[in-house]
Amino acid sequence: MNNVLKQPVPSFLINPHPKHTFRDAIAKLPMNGIHTICEEAKCPNRGECLPQHGTISIMVMGSICTRGCPFCAVTTGRPKALDPQEPAQVVEIAKALNVRYLVMTSPNRDELEDGGVSQFVKIVTALREFNPALKIEILVPDFQGKEASFGVLLKNPPDVLAHDLQTVPRLYGPIRPGAEYERSLNLFRWFKKNSDSSKVMLKAGLMVGFGETEEEVRDVLKDAVEAGVKFFTMGQYLKPPGSALDVVEYVPLERYQRFIEYGKSVGLMVQASPLTRSSYLADRLASTH
Repeated sequence: MNNVLKQPVPSFLINPHPKHTFRDAIAKLPMNGIHTICEEAKCPNRGECLPQHGTISIMVMGSICTRGCPFCAVTTGRPKALDPQEPAQVVEIAKALNVRYLVMTSPNRDELEDGGVSQFVKIVTALREFNPALKIEILVPDFQGKEASFGVLLKNPPDVLAHDLQTVPRLYGPIRPGAEYERSLNLFRWFKKNSDSSKVMLKAGLMVGFGETEEEVRDVLKDAVEAGVKFFTMGQYLKPPGSALDVVEYVPLERYQRFIEYGKSVGLMVQASPLTRSSYLADRLASTH
């Protein structure tokens, strides 16, 4: 990887919405031990999405991950057992927020045989019973490439199935240890082949600013389209507290626009901006289909 960036953070990377509004809103909700990815990942938009747009991204199956990716602020360690009450608790959160679009994700749960996919299905089922009109997006781990786990998810699939590629293949070693680029692409290929594309939209994403080239990013976008992806998110990596992985480059605004235009040229809806994250304005991106 390239040398560590020394310049100050550009103003376009600072979300002006105060973070305390998010903390205040969450404090009033029946979270019941369920965490938000907004807070766990130290998302720069957490002062905007819930107070301004009424959307939230929750993290189910605990807040401890079995992998230790250096870009991520989520704690690495031995997770606790799954909570059988969690589906009902997620429904309570959805009720309290009166949401029409809910995003949920989880840490990697590699210690579980199915990677936690059965818990996802239980939660989706509970949400569908509560409100059939609710749109659901799941940001899934790679489930270690187990097709049996992919199949379980189709028992009650979300409206949008998302998975982050995170970076370009060349940088997987230092940035995404424990993951494989082709394994992540194979997840999309499997769902493209085995699911109804009119009902389950596939969404991918990555971060920029690690030292990747523009050509490498275009290659990822092309790979994603060929694997069946319809939506793609792209935003600037910002070093979270405690991370050992530094920012190599603050990507200029005009490059994001070039990525958006290239995405259109290959049939991909790309949402790209400095502050874009996997679930940022997820309902708006999905509505473009």
